[in-house]
Amino acid sequence: MDLIREAEQYVKNLFLTKKNELLLFHNMGYIKKTVSFANQLCEMEKVTGKEREDILVSAWLFSTGFLFDYVDYKKQSSKVAHQFLKEKGLDKQRIEKIIKIIETVLQNKIHDNICGEILYDASEFYLASEDFLLWVRYHRQERNYFLIPKLTKRSFWQTVQNFLNEHHYCTVSAQKMFEAEKEKNAAKIKFVLSQELLKQLPVNNHMLIEEMKEEINQINLKVEKRLSSARGFDTLYRITSRNQVSLSSMADNKAHILITLNTLIVSAITTFALVKHHDLQFLIFPSIVTLSFSMISISYAIFATRPQIRPGVFKMDDFYNKKVSLIFYGNFYKMNYDDYEKAMTDMLKDQDLLLSNLNRDQYTLGKILGRKFKLLNISFTVFLVGFVISALAFLITLLLSNPEYI
Repeated sequence: MDLIREAEQYVKNLFLTKKNELLLFHNMGYIKKTVSFANQLCEMEKVTGKEREDILVSAWLFSTGFLFDYVDYKKQSSKVAHQFLKEKGLDKQRIEKIIKIIETVLQNKIHDNICGEILYDASEFYLASEDFLLWVRYHRQERNYFLIPKLTKRSFWQTVQNFLNEHHYCTVSAQKMFEAEKEKNAAKIKFVLSQELLKQLPVNNHMLIEEMKEEINQINLKVEKRLSSARGFDTLYRITSRNQVSLSSMADNKAHILITLNTLIVSAITTFALVKHHDLQFLIFPSIVTLSFSMISISYAIFATRPQIRPGVFKMDDFYNKKVSLIFYGNFYKMNYDDYEKAMTDMLKDQDLLLSNLNRDQYTLGKILGRKFKLLNISFTVFLVGFVISALAFLITLLLSNPEYI
């Protein structure tokens, strides 16, 4: 088996084992076409012997790199060719010659020998093909599978037109074989591009405007949502705070009423019962009962209004872990000002930290308010029960001390 057949079999096996269906352009079909046209050009240019063999072996091997790395395909193609040729026992000088042919074609360099020119012209056969538009569409799809950024249709057609305008076949035989059909395909590309420009520019502008409008609407919705959310937060915290302050004021007023009433009762009992106990000795027991309930009621009312002493300082770690509120004065009145300022600045920068402080402050005020009303409830209950029992005690005592009223 000669070297050309061995290269053909090697490449076919390679495409079977490393099969990649995304290679729509640089596939086995493209390689076979390149080899076929390379063979024809060799005959037309009267290239024979080892030169012909080198060209056809290069034609089989030069696109194999796309199977391994689409970005670095040039290096990979050279690597595959070097490995194959070395296995076949070719001398170093000939291996370098074949690899040079492959590299100059892949890099679109100026070809300094007929071998590179023939392979280059053969590899560009599709420019003169009847299926030219199909070939370039495959090329775009393949390129967009593997590379970023992706090319749009219009930009791709423009790239193809630019390439056709700058492209020249190297050999006279290729010019005779391909040039006329290439010019026809160049006219096709020019027509397709003009249609794309006429058809897509207005559409794209309209689409761009619509997309911009949609994007602006989305931004407006997000901004409005944030503003509404901010207004909602502000209203919620303001109403909650106002309600808690009002309830706290109501609790203080109720405690004040209880303290005043019980103080008056204690003063009256002390004046009229205990001071003149010789004349009203029989009222000592109900007086003691009344005094007892009044003192208990006063105590709970005072506990409800008594201010709680807070530490006045906290650990910064607790603050950043959202375990303490910076809003309530009782948490910071003993702090160093620099620490307080830093914590306050950080809180204003961090919305989550700010909301956590507001929530904790409202929660703490609610807990204090709950304790206050609980103590007031006990105070009112004791006052009510004491009032009833004391009244009954006085009534019973008066009746027992004056039997004629019975």
